[in-house]
Amino acid sequence: MNSLIVTQTTGFSMTLIIGCILFLLDIAFGCPPGWTTFNTSCYHLSLEEESWMDSMKMCEIHGAYLVHVNSASEDTFTTNLMVTNGAGHAWMGGSDWTVEGMWVWEPEGELIQYSNFAGGEPNNKDGQNCLKKGISQHYHWNDQDCDRLYPYICETTNKDGNPVAG
Repeated sequence: MNSLIVTQTTGFSMTLIIGCILFLLDIAFGCPPGWTTFNTSCYHLSLEEESWMDSMKMCEIHGAYLVHVNSASEDTFTTNLMVTNGAGHAWMGGSDWTVEGMWVWEPEGELIQYSNFAGGEPNNKDGQNCLKKGISQHYHWNDQDCDRLYPYICETTNKDGNPVAG
């Protein structure tokens, strides 16, 4: 009986050690658990609904930023991430709250070069200054009141810095 307990404990310990090693390798050389790789970035869709500013803060806590979509392929990737996880809407990292009509990626203030706004958007209806995408606009972008609560997508650099094939 004692040898059975030792064998089970040893087996559990080995499983725990291997799991820890894989976890550390993933953190050191790729995306953290719960994050998805695309090109040279890692993405996390949080289904927790937050304001745009609180979404930014949550991303920053995790060493990331609200997603900066810079190409049609990245836009499609984020849409697929939302659809797969059942998110009808999600905050992105753009705003025009500093200069109305001048959309930038926050917090850097880099001008948005690629965009996918829905027809008639952005419209600044009732002072909308924050960027989201959602099912109601067929996953095209629109401006929204920054205090509204939505899920959000964080982005950070893939630690190995290499695009992932596939």
